Order: sequence, then C-alpha cells, then structure tokens
Amino acid sequence: MIRIIAFVVAVIVVAAAATWISEPPGRVEMAWGDYMVETSPGVLAAAVAVAAAVVLVIAAVVRFVWIGPRRVSLARRRRRERLGYRALTQGLVAAAAGDPKRARRFARRADALLEEPPLTLLLSAQAAQLEGDDHAAHGYFEAMLDQPATAFLGLRGLLVQAERTGDTARALELAERAFALRPETPWVLTALLEMQTRAGRWSDALGTVKQALRHGAVGEDVARRRQAGLLFERARALREQGEVREALRMADEARAADKAFLPAALLSAGLNKESGRDSAAQRAVIEAWRHCPHPALGRLFLALHADRSAAERLKRVETLVAENSHHAESLMLLASQALEAKQWGTARQHSERAATECPSAGVYRLLARLEEAETGDGEAIRRRLQQASEAPPDPAWLCTRCARASPAWSIVCDSCGAFDSIEWRTPSRVEASALPQESATATDDDEEEQPVPAAAGTAAE
Repeated sequence: MIRIIAFVVAVIVVAAAATWISEPPGRVEMAWGDYMVETSPGVLAAAVAVAAAVVLVIAAVVRFVWIGPRRVSLARRRRRERLGYRALTQGLVAAAAGDPKRARRFARRADALLEEPPLTLLLSAQAAQLEGDDHAAHGYFEAMLDQPATAFLGLRGLLVQAERTGDTARALELAERAFALRPETPWVLTALLEMQTRAGRWSDALGTVKQALRHGAVGEDVARRRQAGLLFERARALREQGEVREALRMADEARAADKAFLPAALLSAGLNKESGRDSAAQRAVIEAWRHCPHPALGRLFLALHADRSAAERLKRVETLVAENSHHAESLMLLASQALEAKQWGTARQHSERAATECPSAGVYRLLARLEEAETGDGEAIRRRLQQASEAPPDPAWLCTRCARASPAWSIVCDSCGAFDSIEWRTPSRVEASALPQESATATDDDEEEQPVPAAAGTAAE
C-alpha cells in the first residue's frame, strides 16, 4: 500500500513539473559546431528525460550481463543448500527414530546437495551403524578424522567400535588422541581411565582421576573411591609379583584415600597377617569395621584369634563391634560367636534383633542353627528355614550393569567389562535367582569352613 501511494505521488510530481516547464513561453537555442538546435523548454526537458531513461536502461542491461550469472548461481546454490539442510534434518530425524533406510537415503541426498562433507559424514556414519554395517561406519569415521569440525566425533565413533571388538590397545590410542583434543570432556576422561585400567597402567590412571576431578567430570566421593580402587588393583598386582612390602604400602595408601573402601582394608589386613603382624592386621580390621562392617572382616578377625576359646573370641568381637553395634553385620557376628560359645540367650537376643531390624536369609539360617543347637525342635527349625527362603537374599558383590555376582571386588567387571560397577548390595529376587549356586550366600557353617584369605583380592566376599 505504501509503495502504491509513493508511486502515485511521484507521477503527480513529475506531471506537475512537466506542465510547469512547458507552460512558460520561450525558446532554447544550442550551437554545436556548424549545427544550431532550436527548441522549446518542454521538448528539451522531454529529450533529457528520454536520454536519462536510455542511459538507465543501458546501465541496467550492462549490470545484468555483468552480475546476473552470479546472482543466478547464488540463488541456485541457496536453493540447493535449503534442500540439502532439509534432507540432512530429515535424515537425522530418521536416524534418531531408528529408520536406517530413510536415514541412508536422506544422507545420500544431503551429500549430493551440500558442499559440507562433515555434516553428511556424520549422518552417513549413523545410518551405517543403524544398518549394522560396521565396515562402512568405520570408513565414515576415518574420513571424519580429516575434517577438523568432525575429528572429535570420528574419534568417538572409532573408540566405540574398538571397545565393542575388545581391541583395548586401539581403544587406548584413540582415547589418548581424544584427550589431546578435548581434555575436559567427561566421556573422554572416563574412556581414557577405563582403557588405562584395562592396560594395567595404574600411574596413568591415577593421573586421569585427578584430571577428571579438576575438570569437574566426577565428584570428590567418586574420585576418592576410584583412586582407592586403582591403588588397590596396583597393590594386588604387586602382591601377585611377590612384592609384599610394596603391595602393603599401596594397600595402606588405598585405605587412606577412602576409609570406607572395604577391599583395601581386607588386603592390608591380609598382608599384615601373612607377614606375621597380627596387631597391625587387627587394627586394620577394627578401623574398617567402623566404616563398613562386612562378613569377610568378621572372618578375618576371628582367624586372628583362632587360638582363643569361643568365649574369649566373643569378648573380642564385642570390642570389635562396640562403635557400630547396631549394624546388622555386627549383630550377626555377635550372634554367631555367641552360638559357638553356647551362650544361647545372647545368641538369640542378637539374632532376633537382627531379624527385626534387617531381615535376611542369613539371619533366619542362623536362627535355624540356634534352634537346632539349643532345642533340637524340628518344627522350629523348619519354620526358620521357611522364613529364610522367603526373606530378602543376603548381600553380595554385584555388578550394577549386568547384575552378575563376583566372588570379590574388582574395578572392572569380569562378566561385562563395566568400569567401577561392582557394589556390595542386596540383590533383588530376580537377580538372586540368576546367581550361580556357589555365588549365593552360604550358610554360616559354610562361611566358617571357608579359608580366611590373605588379601582382599580373594577375601572380599
């Protein structure tokens, strides 16, 4: 509307000017060499306007001839880009939706329309992965390494493939290259730490933990646990090499890094016992019990006092659990040792309290033993065993990723290869039913018959 009004005003102005010029009388004469031109002002003005129009038309033609092809090319390129980005978007949506055929089709179309290989390489790699074509995906990831914009993503894709095929050496190399590009990225630090751990490069792995903490990739609690775990694994490796003194030093460093880290305490206590330093072993067990009571600690403590009578061991156990006497493991250990000392009342008091506060299959099996030892009442024994079968399973070392049980803690799950995934916890009914029979929690008699290991690598059960 504004343009129409402006045009009408311009026409009125031009008409008024032409009328004003043509109305006054007068003549215009121009001499050019032997030529004399005589005309009226109106005709002269018209001639000037026509000449100006002709010049403008010629200038427009020249301008079109000069820059027209470039404008046409630019318009065509913009149209191709618009169609290419639309195809790229549709391809990414198809990849996210799990439709590999559409993703691959749109990837080819985007590649034909766009002149930006990094974008199309990423989509093509994702489409190939969805189709299960690892060879093609590997080629795309390798090509991405040549583009600065996608080199980091290419490294990640190749790293995932190397981990999937179990090529630890290649995965470690790729993780180091990714770390060199972006050392603050959380997944890079995690992947590098896992690969260094699997390669047994404990010193490098400890340095990576510090880097992760500094960049905020992990919290302080996680960093302490992982530092303790790496020191524990290093100590265990040293013990297997026969370097007991250095292994003990590493185990003590692991205990200092995280006082609640049970495997380190067990390893330290076991190594001290092996070396004949029973007092140091006992101190390690007592300190660990304050933070994390555990059946293996109890068995190790009883082994340190195996030459004493059952009543004397009970008194020692009371000292051990004094600062953590309400914990279920403390009650179980007290009840079990009172049972050995034939102090039926004390055994029943502690075991029934444990059954009230934290019922488990092990508690009711202990009560069944008590009924057998004290009364011999078959009905009472069967009732306790029935309760044991219905109670929550006993805790075990379980992987949080694959839910498989392990006989001991390890920083890497032996079943699925997950890093820092093993925890001491109570399995669900489904997990407990999937455990091998020998991995399920044994009865107290069976536990007492097991040898007390000298290191947490074999003792953290």
